[in-house]
Amino acid sequence: MRDRVTATSEARCFNSWLEIDLGAIEHNIRAVREFVGPATQVMAILKADGYGHGAIPVAGAVARAGATWLGVASALEGAQLREAGIETPILVLGAGFPEQAGEVVRYGLSQTVANGEVPEALSRAAAQAGVQVGVHIKVDTGMGRLGIMPDEAATFARRLLALPGLRLEGVFSHLATAEEEDPAYALGQLARFQQALQGLQESGVQAPLRHIANSAGVVNFRQMHLDLVRPGLLAYGIAPGCKNMPLRLRPALTWKSRLAFVKRVPKGTSLSYGRTYITVRETTIATVPVGYADGYCRVLSNRGALLVRGRPFPVAGRVCMDHILLDMGDEPNVRVGEEVVLIGWQEGAGITANEVASGQGTVVHEVVARLGKRLPRLYLDS
Repeated sequence: MRDRVTATSEARCFNSWLEIDLGAIEHNIRAVREFVGPATQVMAILKADGYGHGAIPVAGAVARAGATWLGVASALEGAQLREAGIETPILVLGAGFPEQAGEVVRYGLSQTVANGEVPEALSRAAAQAGVQVGVHIKVDTGMGRLGIMPDEAATFARRLLALPGLRLEGVFSHLATAEEEDPAYALGQLARFQQALQGLQESGVQAPLRHIANSAGVVNFRQMHLDLVRPGLLAYGIAPGCKNMPLRLRPALTWKSRLAFVKRVPKGTSLSYGRTYITVRETTIATVPVGYADGYCRVLSNRGALLVRGRPFPVAGRVCMDHILLDMGDEPNVRVGEEVVLIGWQEGAGITANEVASGQGTVVHEVVARLGKRLPRLYLDS
């Protein structure tokens, strides 16, 4: 594991990079576990390469902190974790396709099921391998993406259990509005989920794991903790837009770069593509070697800000594929090589991922999930 000094030294080789604090991720999972209590398991969500943090190192961190499940979007994501030696139970949250059943069985994954074709394919693949494969039934309580309707859950489960090689591990749903101030819709989803569970029970079907709470559900609805919760943002120390945050989170990600070029320009100098920024005075312009190819959205042209010397300086002109310009005004003695922070803290000042998302007019999930592959991830353990 790289410590902070080693990571700082290694960063000198890079234009821009991410520092991921695995100790913070462990802290956050422990905080969730303490909040939900010992009767509720924790599934850490590692979709989209661990929300941009790096799924394989994160998987180890959350397991050390007591997460008993991992959630991924696809069989491919699950297979990558298994090939890296991750043994924690993994649920594929996507619906999957029949032709992926062999990979699910081969890598010992559990699969979400919500239609007839995938369970049948899983049953055939399990029979060929001489094993059982775990499945979780997805119920659509109001998200509208995947899942059977609540009043169909019992019938679907009976058909599922008639297939050889399948083991029912759980029944779950997903919340559409858990972070919003009005709780009515989320509570309606819980009621529909409970309807489905009641139908299963009356049919003699036991659901070992019942789960519905995402990060916002964990924070806002204690009655939704049930047998398992699925923190995504919380695991990475990012608040899910809730008004009150009872957990003391530690952000795990810092995005850094360095000044690559500095020049003094006169009033009336146009900057970047389209000449959308023209200086109104003599000023210092600094070039940062990072851009939209790395995940810094072009929408932040002329409206974003980056930290240098613990102060925010505005993005000047359009964000380019590989560069951003900063207007540093009359800041004295600006030097090539000085540290720049795009997300994180510097000398007591901070820019959070949520603030970047607000500037883009999007959700924070998109900001971290789109962090570019060419940004090296340096792993720290605080």
